[in-house]
Order: sequence, then C-alpha cells, then structure tokens
Amino acid sequence: MTELTDHRFNELMIEHIELANGHLKEANPGQAGAALMHAAARFNAFVSSTQFVGGRVMLQSKEAHIDHYVKLYRQYLEGHYEEYAQNFAEYGRPNLGIPK
Repeated sequence: MTELTDHRFNELMIEHIELANGHLKEANPGQAGAALMHAAARFNAFVSSTQFVGGRVMLQSKEAHIDHYVKLYRQYLEGHYEEYAQNFAEYGRPNLGIPK
C-alpha cells in the first residue's frame, strides 16, 4: 500500500464529513456526530488489533492505544474548534432548524 499524500488525506476526511452531512436528513447533528465518533472508535479498535497476534496481548496495550487516539482526537478537535470559531462570521450558523 502506498503512503497517502496530505492532499489525499484531506480528501478522505472531507468524504467522511460529507457522509455525516448526508445523515442530517434523518438525524440531528448530535446524533450524526455521535454515530461518526462511534464508528471511528470501532474502526480504530480494528486498526489497533492489526498490530497484535491475540486478544490477550492487545488488552495489555489497551490504555496506551486509547491514550493515543484520545490525544489525536483532542488535537484535531482543538484545531478545528479554534478555526471554526475564528471564522464563524464567514461560515455562518448552519440553518438546520435548531433553535438558538
């Protein structure tokens, strides 16, 4: 498998966001976001499992792997949160029928 370029990595991220946005037809933003986080957690458990030969050994590294993913998520969320807040006037408040 080849390495992803930064450009392709961003395209993959956007594809996931577009999928989540599509869920807004039947779910509120909180539900769509929770489903996306749940799916990411499930997938990242799978990603971690690819490094082990068995569940017992995997469990021995559980905290380290969870700490890694939580640290990454926090880093991503902090950056996107700041960027969104700084550009709030440009981005606007989404009109999703949510009371202010």
